[in-house]
Amino acid sequence: MMVTFVSQCDKKAIARSRRVLDAFADRIGDNTWQTVITQEGLLAVKKLLRKTATKNTAVSCHWIRSRARSELIWVVGNRNKFNYEGGVPVNTTLNDSYSAGDENRWIYGHAIQIVAVLAALLHDIGKATVGFQNKLFSPSDKFKGDPYRHEWISLRLFQAMIYGCNTDEQWLSRVMDFDSYIQGNPDWLKHLPNDDEGNPRRLDKLPPLAQLIAWLVVTHHRLPTYKPTRYARSQRYAEQLNDREWGKEMDMQEFFASLAPYEKWVKNEKADTDKDFWRLKEVVMTSKSWQRELKRWARKARDHAPLMALAQNTISDPLLMHLSRLCLMLADHNYSRLSDPNDKKRVKGDAQFANKLAANTNQEGGIKQPLDEHLLGVASFAKKVALDIPRLSRRLPVLPSKHKPFLAQTRKENYLWQNGAFALATKLQESAQRQGFFGVNMASTGRGKTLANARIMYALASSETGARFTIALGLRVLTLQTGRALRERLSLGEENLAILVGGAANRKLFELAQEEQDFTQSGSESIEPLLGMGEEVDGSLLPEEFQTLLEDSKTQKLLAAPVVSCTVDHIMQASECSRGGRYIAPVLRLLTSDLVLDEPDDFDQSDLPALARLVHMAGLYGSKVLLSSATLTPDMLAGLYQAYSAGRKVWNSHMGVPSAQPIPCAWFDEYHQQGTACADFDVFTSAHQQFVSKREAKLLAEPVRRKAEILPVELPPAKEGERLKIHMPALAKLMLDAAIELHGRHAEACPVTNKQVSIGLIRMANVEPIIHLVRNMYAQIELPSDVHIHLCCYHAKQLLILRDGLEQKLDRILSRSEPKSLFTHTEVQTALNRSSAGQHIFIVVASPVAEVGRDHDYDWAIVEPSSMRSLIQLAGRVWRHRPDKIATSPNLFVMDKNIHGLKGDAVCFTRPGFEQEPRFQLVSHSCSELITQAQLNRIDSIARIVHEEELQPEKRLADLEHAVMNGLLNNTDNFVSAFWRSGNGNHTSAHLQKISPFRDRDVPEDDYVCLPVPEDEHGYKFTFAEAAWKDLYNCPYQTSKIRFAEFSPCNPQVSPWLTVGLDDVVQELADKLGEHNLTKVARQYATVRLAQRDGVWLFHPWLGFWKAE
Repeated sequence: MMVTFVSQCDKKAIARSRRVLDAFADRIGDNTWQTVITQEGLLAVKKLLRKTATKNTAVSCHWIRSRARSELIWVVGNRNKFNYEGGVPVNTTLNDSYSAGDENRWIYGHAIQIVAVLAALLHDIGKATVGFQNKLFSPSDKFKGDPYRHEWISLRLFQAMIYGCNTDEQWLSRVMDFDSYIQGNPDWLKHLPNDDEGNPRRLDKLPPLAQLIAWLVVTHHRLPTYKPTRYARSQRYAEQLNDREWGKEMDMQEFFASLAPYEKWVKNEKADTDKDFWRLKEVVMTSKSWQRELKRWARKARDHAPLMALAQNTISDPLLMHLSRLCLMLADHNYSRLSDPNDKKRVKGDAQFANKLAANTNQEGGIKQPLDEHLLGVASFAKKVALDIPRLSRRLPVLPSKHKPFLAQTRKENYLWQNGAFALATKLQESAQRQGFFGVNMASTGRGKTLANARIMYALASSETGARFTIALGLRVLTLQTGRALRERLSLGEENLAILVGGAANRKLFELAQEEQDFTQSGSESIEPLLGMGEEVDGSLLPEEFQTLLEDSKTQKLLAAPVVSCTVDHIMQASECSRGGRYIAPVLRLLTSDLVLDEPDDFDQSDLPALARLVHMAGLYGSKVLLSSATLTPDMLAGLYQAYSAGRKVWNSHMGVPSAQPIPCAWFDEYHQQGTACADFDVFTSAHQQFVSKREAKLLAEPVRRKAEILPVELPPAKEGERLKIHMPALAKLMLDAAIELHGRHAEACPVTNKQVSIGLIRMANVEPIIHLVRNMYAQIELPSDVHIHLCCYHAKQLLILRDGLEQKLDRILSRSEPKSLFTHTEVQTALNRSSAGQHIFIVVASPVAEVGRDHDYDWAIVEPSSMRSLIQLAGRVWRHRPDKIATSPNLFVMDKNIHGLKGDAVCFTRPGFEQEPRFQLVSHSCSELITQAQLNRIDSIARIVHEEELQPEKRLADLEHAVMNGLLNNTDNFVSAFWRSGNGNHTSAHLQKISPFRDRDVPEDDYVCLPVPEDEHGYKFTFAEAAWKDLYNCPYQTSKIRFAEFSPCNPQVSPWLTVGLDDVVQELADKLGEHNLTKVARQYATVRLAQRDGVWLFHPWLGFWKAE
């Protein structure tokens, strides 16, 4: 290919870019190069340019397609030096002049800047107290807790400063000449309210703008919360029903009235009451430099008509409030990191304060930044951040505007619908850019939803601004698979598609399997990492005020890559972070990219409130949203649409879009695609009903591929001392008999040995029953003489290194697109050759990890029921890769009762499941009564995507799920929808996040590692991961918490399958890594996370971990 490079670099970047380009191309002008080059060579050029890029770098690459046509391929560095076609300006101006696509559209952009700067000038004035200054410089007080945090003292000092002012005009006028006020009122500090002395002044009495400034000051580290006892696990459900703190009465005035210094927010009840924290060492407000800046910005506030118009009433605009807070916090993060006194980015305060008051200290314990300088510096940075935010989307990289893999029409029959989806998205592009977009992709499994989602988001992006989107998933393995698949199918490099998952060890193991490279990890209040850990990318993308973001590698990737495939945790902090700055990068990602939520209904219902808050914030920050799952319920979609719509209306009001403008919505599946402009909720629900009615008809016309039958479960009384209180030997026999029956129906002959073989899945709802079931299966001796059982145990309570090895084998063996492919694997042939039996049944006994995230194809399945959704998801793993197979007889058995039901529990379909006391409780726990025969005869998504007019949640399993979704998400009068109710005060605190936390665990967990100990009889011992990382060779072993179990089955008809010794797998991984120290390998990869408990955990490599009886 022939390419032309154009350099618009400045300063030292000119020489750097020339060195790179001269090595690969012929210079045909001062700033132009041309050459014939391969794709690999072009990638090398781009990587070298990115490696040396600074904010002054700007190089474009154009592909000469023909005599009359060239195409912009990419830009490294500052994209603003070129237009979207790669053209350069013929003239420039020093004036700020931006197109309608930038900050000129932001009606309240200057208002955000003003309030952020005013708050910055006030945010740390509470650090001037005697108590805080003593704490900074006294070694004995260094780690002493403050009775009240400095931000609360700052708030109270602000109240004292404006005491007696009843309007915003009054207090702004006062602080514009604060020196005169101090001189005329030398005792003004007597109005500083000491909360320890009772009767503190309430914030609802402040004028509206002062309330906003006060909120920003007091929340610049943590969002408000109430009494900690209200967030105990046992109290959360009661708080969700208690509308006193989140109901319609909780408007902004009520919020400010109730704001108080609660424990674990800004108060430390364990700290000694100390009046030194209410007494100023020096009055920082007498700094002349500080007073000048305060006067300047107070005048700006008074003279800014849009802001003063907002302040006619209590300000409740969530976008203005949260972006102002983001500007303040990001500025605080960035300025706090400047330690060099000669750094040109530092500002100067008054010389008289240089050695009197400190904002923070350096590593030597000296003053790092004087307090007045810190206030001025943060204000200066906040001003710049507020200016930069509207321009960010134009500074960050985007996908190429004419990237062939996105544009190419697919010709594969199963994927032809993607062309229609792309065409519809292209048609909606213009309106979606202005008014937003809410999309639903309900295509069936195996129809290419992942690729379609990427193409839809690409088509929705305008060619001028370019495509940027985030694909958020619930599972690490799905995230890795999705990212890799998109890189391959869409020809995207690492710089265009970043993959972010939470565990480096998980990713390393995945990439070793894919023969790819690992990424490295890294890890304080205003200078703590803003996200997590990762790898280096171009540092020229953001202004210098964003440097703390660029210093953290995972944050870089989240912001820089045009496409990000990540676990939803990375983006969830945009709505869920209640303390620190870890929400900043996710918010900036939402501000500059669109959002795809893949399989959002996979989350437990306790996580759905947080998911709804995320969708609302995506709308609030201007993202387009696409939900992708074949089993999305009507009520879930209705609730998420309302969340998005409420957020998008606020964004549109900031961009000058009339609130009456409808939101473009679209539905996609393999049968048809539909677009509707939805002006309100009724239009959306009507359009959705129309779509799913057509989909239901199409699904009913398809041949039946998964058919279920109820498996009666009648067991004798449990043996005495049986931990699960059911007769496990009888259940094991029942399961094996059922497996033999299904094997007889769906086995296939091995072409080599002619033996009958099938591989099936027994899915249990929880891990503990799996261990007991498998152990009892090994003990079964009453088996037909010609049958051999091969058992495999698969669940999450297993060492990472063993689980990953098992998953790799299952992924390979259960990929069955080719006929008879099962018999090509050594693991299968070896097992067949070890037994002369004619019937070989391979059984994977698994937890719900087998339902999602694994592309496995089984011949049959037996299911312990927990919900209709899990049954549908599990059924999707039967004949997954063999679309021509039709079910003439059942290929699934559903246990009539689950383990809870067999024990006689009052609530059975829970953890996992939707049954709850007392509102959503079933009258029967027998699946023969809960699942209709019609649903059993055809296991597909119909039971999830449609429901009857009159639900029977107490009698039908599917109706129970619909009723729970309706009560939780499609409800305008509960704690979930309270988050986005207009004018409410819930978005200004973390109360809702605390009473419905995302991915909350029932009990705390500990991380363990399994280390080689040659002298031990088992060769290994367990220790806490933290201890192993501190001192690998002297860490104490936790033999009282985890022990190796003795387990040596000797049943000639039941064999372990896909098992491996711990020594072998550690050595194999060490060889791959090139690491000779097996202990270091084990520390990194032989890990497990287990719940804290008083008893002992038992471990066996074949079975995993379980509780000792």
